[in-house]
Amino acid sequence: MPNSPGITISPAELRALGIGPGDTVEVTVRSGVLEARAVSRYEDTPLPGLMAVINTARTRS
Repeated sequence: MPNSPGITISPAELRALGIGPGDTVEVTVRSGVLEARAVSRYEDTPLPGLMAVINTARTRS
């Protein structure tokens, strides 16, 4: 989004959320509270795609 303001999150808070620079997050506002959650890059991946990722990881070992 052009000209969007940014927020700063401390490294400890990033670790607590399980996210890092460049990761995708979902942000919502509820009752005046900003909520952020990490979005898995596999969240919308269908089962065959997940199985392919798992099988690829197994062959690397």
